[in-house]
Amino acid sequence: MTKLLPLRQCLGIDVSKDHLHVSFSNQESDQRIRVIASSKFKNNSPGLNQLIVWIKKHRHGEADLVLVMEATGVYHEQAAYFLHEKGFKVSVLLPNKAKAFARSLNAKSKTDDIDAKILAQMGLERKLEQWKPASENMLKIKRLCRERVALQQHKTAAMNQSHACKSAHLPEKSSQTRWKQLIRFLNKQIKEVEQNIKQIVLKDPVLKGKVEKICVVKGLGLISVISIIAETDGFALFRNKAQLISFSGYDVVQRESGTSVKGVTRISKKGNSHIRRALHFPALVVVKHEKQFQAFFQRTLEKSFIKMKAYVAVQRKILVLIYTLYKNNSDYDPQYLFLQQPQKNRQEPCPA
Repeated sequence: MTKLLPLRQCLGIDVSKDHLHVSFSNQESDQRIRVIASSKFKNNSPGLNQLIVWIKKHRHGEADLVLVMEATGVYHEQAAYFLHEKGFKVSVLLPNKAKAFARSLNAKSKTDDIDAKILAQMGLERKLEQWKPASENMLKIKRLCRERVALQQHKTAAMNQSHACKSAHLPEKSSQTRWKQLIRFLNKQIKEVEQNIKQIVLKDPVLKGKVEKICVVKGLGLISVISIIAETDGFALFRNKAQLISFSGYDVVQRESGTSVKGVTRISKKGNSHIRRALHFPALVVVKHEKQFQAFFQRTLEKSFIKMKAYVAVQRKILVLIYTLYKNNSDYDPQYLFLQQPQKNRQEPCPA
């Protein structure tokens, strides 16, 4: 019997905090997919070195090999960076994509080994985009921005607890003092993180120049803008605004069928929540201070009659504006939104 040679090979990697469950699959010359090996390794440097030896043992020299894993918080990063530096083609998927593929296979059971096999099959059946690591500066800024958000959440919780303590019957003064001390400490930590972010931006003249051009828009501050830029790695992997909108979870989801099903139109929210969080307050401010955004907000509100929907539309518009200014390294034109309106909806520009 003639041995079938693999046309393509894929290693599915299911990542957890402590372990990497891996499944090595071949797509052979008869187009069938066959699992040839499975194993488990520690999610640390020794474990990754053992994984390299294991891959070389099962790899066929002439077949194309791709490694597929899910983005699982920060736990996948060490493996992704290590394997990329070793010269492997790595694809990092959003969990919802892998989940949708598993659903298409009617996979009812869910274990780490099964997930690794499904990822390997997906890598052989689908053409996946190759992952590229973020630049060192962008990675530092992204982690600092996320640290700042976490500190702010702790501060909000502490302020709520302090208010509850103060409003209670017979409040304990020592408890109030400790809550105030904690809030002062968190404020200090937030300022230190913000200072670190600003220092990194100032050391990069190109990044600094682009950010300054965007911050001309009233309501867009350095921290908000740089958070969005860092989360997208300077928009390096985006070829158009539609990809960016989908990545951020601002793509519109419709649910309609015939005359009986008329679902509510909404955004998917299946994307980067850090970007949406960073745009929340800027949207509230630009509507107050930028006349063109104010006009856009009013038009959207007249259609939906829901303020939050109108503000979400403004967030999406701000995101596209930041993307355009950053990619083109261009100056902000307050009349741009006016010029983009359909002729029938145009109004005279507001006086300065």
